[in-house]
Amino acid sequence: MQTTQANKALSSYLMQVVMACALVFAMAVAQAQETVAPPPMAPAVEQQLDDMLNSNLSEAEMGKQVLALLDTLPAGTPDMTQIRVKSYLAMSYGYEDDFTKAYDLLDEIEQQALKSGFPDAITEAAATRVLLKTLEGKITEAYSLINAVIVPAEKASLPRVRYFAHNLVASIYMQKNLTERALEHLIYASDAVNETDSERTPVRRIYLKLRIAEIYSQQTQYEQALLQLNEAEDTVQSNGLELTFAPEIQFQRAYIATEMENFDAAFDIYEELEDQIKDDPQWVAMQPTVLNNLGDLAIRTKRFESGIATLEEALAIAQQQNATITEQIIRFNLGFIQVHLGNHNRGLDAMKAIVEEVRGEWISSEFEGLLGEYAQALSMTGRYQEANEVLLEQRELRAEVFNTEMQKNVTELQNLYESKDKAQQIELLEQQNGLNEQMLKNERQHQLILALGIIVALLFSILALYLYRAARRSNLALKDANAKLADQSVRDPLTGLLNRRAMQQELQRQQREGSAHNDAMVLLDIDHFKRINDKHGHAAGDDVICEVARRLVAICRENDKVIRWGGEEFLIYLSNADADALPRFVRRLLQTIAEQPITTKCSGDIAITATAGFISYPFAGLDEQQMDWEATLQLIDNALYAGKVHGRNQAWGITRLNVPLDKARAALDSDLVEAIEQKVVTAITLHGPKSEGLSD
Repeated sequence: MQTTQANKALSSYLMQVVMACALVFAMAVAQAQETVAPPPMAPAVEQQLDDMLNSNLSEAEMGKQVLALLDTLPAGTPDMTQIRVKSYLAMSYGYEDDFTKAYDLLDEIEQQALKSGFPDAITEAAATRVLLKTLEGKITEAYSLINAVIVPAEKASLPRVRYFAHNLVASIYMQKNLTERALEHLIYASDAVNETDSERTPVRRIYLKLRIAEIYSQQTQYEQALLQLNEAEDTVQSNGLELTFAPEIQFQRAYIATEMENFDAAFDIYEELEDQIKDDPQWVAMQPTVLNNLGDLAIRTKRFESGIATLEEALAIAQQQNATITEQIIRFNLGFIQVHLGNHNRGLDAMKAIVEEVRGEWISSEFEGLLGEYAQALSMTGRYQEANEVLLEQRELRAEVFNTEMQKNVTELQNLYESKDKAQQIELLEQQNGLNEQMLKNERQHQLILALGIIVALLFSILALYLYRAARRSNLALKDANAKLADQSVRDPLTGLLNRRAMQQELQRQQREGSAHNDAMVLLDIDHFKRINDKHGHAAGDDVICEVARRLVAICRENDKVIRWGGEEFLIYLSNADADALPRFVRRLLQTIAEQPITTKCSGDIAITATAGFISYPFAGLDEQQMDWEATLQLIDNALYAGKVHGRNQAWGITRLNVPLDKARAALDSDLVEAIEQKVVTAITLHGPKSEGLSD
């Protein structure tokens, strides 16, 4: 009898626990399902703003009309509408380069938005600040502020605001080459557009499809890009927007055709596009670029005479439009054609003149590419010494760009952290504003919460063991995930090899500990890798890099390190390497890479060769104060480039220092080949096997 009563009591207790849990769960669900109501707005004013957008006004005229509208807003106009009007005015100031007025007004807008408490208002104000930063050209600052847009946008209810926010964030990510994140926010923006049905809807839908197509093109997913362009074109035709969007669609189609090596199709599209835009004031600024691309196609297909005529026409238009950068590119291409035609001095003088003209004017990453093409032209004319000097300059500039980008990334991460911290502070302020009201609710619910607290405490005592075990499993999983993350940070994602960062850390450690003895370094570069990408596509290029990595690992010992140094370059660090055996190892390395073609998934077999530089480390018994690992790497980098300008498919090794380092340093830094000829150092050249791969 007592047992039955005990069972009934226990059943009653468990039922109470279940009911309490159900009540708590229902309250949580109700809170989670609470939606943010759209903020109040003035429909007539909102329609006026929509009409301004649809009328394609100039920025100056738009600013005048918005300012007049702001001056006539009636008292009591809802905050959301006021903030939209003021934001448009701040943007107009920004487009006219009056950023002092723009930011003064924006400070007022942000205060009003925070005071209103509407997520849409806060989102619009934050997005306006990011847009102004982009208009100033301060992309890094804009990038550091995007969290202030993303956080409130998650709670925004107006499709227009969500489209503005996510489209803007996507454009920042695209400029930072974070295409995956950009695509994510373009999809969010597209979802917002699909909730609207206004005159702006098809325009926004087309714009988003063009940006998505651009991302697919950058990722060499040309079929997906063409699909987006086809859908955009259908929307253009069904809404009569050909004048607004057709030229950009055609330009993207021509670019894709060029990248897919459909040169005839690209010719046809560019010629049709040039005919469409030459008399159209809206698109005439694109004409010299289109003609330059036609000239580039002529070079690719060896139609040099027609290329000259096209580029000269492009040059005249670019000069008329004061398009300085386009003009410089065209003149450079005209010089390149002269080199192809055998007019070497004339062509190289023209190309060199452009190189000197833009030095210090163009951004480093673009100037570095120009140097590469100039070095190619020098090599075509047999001027290997000059080509080597240009390639060395290109290499130094590339390293400078890499270091600058690293510093910029650190700054961006710091700014992003501060942005997140500020976003959290904003949330805390919002919570503080609602604290008094919540305290009143808590007082009314005090008795209920007390009872629920007792029940939940009992429930926690029952579940304590389960939670402990779950927490322990979570900690173990987190520890494992952290270990995997640490490994990924020092691994190249494509090949699985150690990356540059891992090797730099290892060499710095050895430098501190003085633990490098009888080691060696080999720096290797796949020959004509750009041609492989251009001819067979980036997927085939990735297959080649992965197979070369596999062959390098197979030939090395377990305690050696194979590093993907960057792009098509690999660094092999040999521990306890016999200096006499090093040349035999490097020769076997060249043979292993070149003796068998590489089978790719999409382009069949591709024969390749490689060029390398190698050296013992420490070199010539020098200590770290005399020649550290960075200086040693620079020396074999010079040896590698000497091998490239003297025919590729070979390895140059620096084996002995014949004069004191103080006397040798200037010669080694300026011209390695001359240093070898003057017997400052002793070098050997090893030739790889004959290959049917890409030729000079």
